[in-house]
Amino acid sequence: MITCRFGKHTYRIPSKWDDFTPEEGTLFVRMSGAFDMFETGKMDFSTFRISVVAALLGLDVRRIRKQNDTLAENLYRLSEYLRYPYAIQENEDGSRTVSLRIVLRNNLLPDIKGLHGYRFSVTREGMVDCSMTAAQYVEALPLADLYTKSRDADVLDNLFKILYSSGKGTGKVPVDYKLAVYYNFRGILEWIRLLPDYRLIYSVSGSRHGGSNPLGLSSSVFTLSKSGYGTLQEIRELDLFSYLGALVQLNIDGILSLQSAGLKPNAIAEKMNLPIEMVLPYITVTENTE
Repeated sequence: MITCRFGKHTYRIPSKWDDFTPEEGTLFVRMSGAFDMFETGKMDFSTFRISVVAALLGLDVRRIRKQNDTLAENLYRLSEYLRYPYAIQENEDGSRTVSLRIVLRNNLLPDIKGLHGYRFSVTREGMVDCSMTAAQYVEALPLADLYTKSRDADVLDNLFKILYSSGKGTGKVPVDYKLAVYYNFRGILEWIRLLPDYRLIYSVSGSRHGGSNPLGLSSSVFTLSKSGYGTLQEIRELDLFSYLGALVQLNIDGILSLQSAGLKPNAIAEKMNLPIEMVLPYITVTENTE
């Protein structure tokens, strides 16, 4: 956490994503408006950095420059201490690309306006509490991806309905909270994606299918059922991590089956749409990969 003082007021704000807990949920809601404006090109990077700090402090960024240029400068300097919420990529031509990057180990908004959302929290020791089901996941992920591309209000509303109390009374929820739910969901997915245990289902090669992610597709539920992991209803009711674990095992079984059929590692990687380095650890016999 960062402690800072402006005038007579002292503030404590998170210095990194891991500092965020549901107690900082309202801060995240305020930040989400800046996330949306930056990603849709309505805000440049410098203004975005100031807007994030202003949101964390509860200030109205639209009035800062008009009232006090010194305050705006201080906010910009404070933003340099934050380890989030963006990533900068160095390009081969010497340019740099800035993108929003959210990595969260908590559902920061477990309850909104009397509606109950899914539980998701990770302790410092790595213990996970998650109530999100496979059904919620496979229905919510395509909507989150679609909203990222379309910014359609109806899509955002449907995403909220899936994640919060089956959508009862969602019309009374302000749009800034729905935006926060979307970004919170993205942040949790990114945290999961970075876990080594799930690299096998997130590390698609992209050489054939444009890098499309195999997770979240409704067909995965049918594939697991067909492979003997349970009935469709049983799989839909699995908690998220049991579902992801089943997908990992399904991919491992696929690799071993293709190897048993005589395919070489390169051919297995191509058929599974995986990088070769993701396949090699599961090959049981050393073979020539050429």
